Amino acid sequence: MTFKPSGKFKIPNREVMSDWASWITGSVKNVTGILNICVLGPVNTFAAQWPDFMQQNLDPKAVAKARGALSSKTPERIYQVFLLGLMYYLQSEGWEISIEPRGGSGYIDIHLVSKETKSAVLIEVKSSDKEEDIERDSLAALDQMERKNYRNRYGLPGIRFLREYGIANYHLESCVNGRYVELDGQSGWVQKDDPAMKTST
Repeated sequence: MTFKPSGKFKIPNREVMSDWASWITGSVKNVTGILNICVLGPVNTFAAQWPDFMQQNLDPKAVAKARGALSSKTPERIYQVFLLGLMYYLQSEGWEISIEPRGGSGYIDIHLVSKETKSAVLIEVKSSDKEEDIERDSLAALDQMERKNYRNRYGLPGIRFLREYGIANYHLESCVNGRYVELDGQSGWVQKDDPAMKTST
């Protein structure tokens, strides 16, 4: 894995990615359930469960507040690397995973696509300066998706169903806000209730 001057990182090929993902998430158990909720919904269930999951599985030594840490917050890059490592396991379920692809006028932190189900998941990660900012920053991450047109149809060819998540973190604390949208031929992307809510009740 190499870092670019811009702060972005690059994994050279799928073999390296596989080894790296196994290493970075090797101690995480029972990841399948939470990841399926992320991509299949309901969005609100993932938003509610993800903070506890990360608090249990993110190694405190890898983030801040450890002895010798330069900052008291969790660097966005560390959280993003860990999240991507977990998401890698969804490839066996037919999801294509990419990091920081072009999306409208910006770059999407994590982008998952299932061509078979015509579904996609967009995730934007923020690192908060204070714990009390995580709610605000997760909402700002969602706002960024619309403001920078991450739903640009040329970047999501054939996609009709979309789940979007803004995730903000501070050390082991995190907050998730999300929404479900569908492509309407007349109106473009329209926010709706997540259909998975009907099957989960």
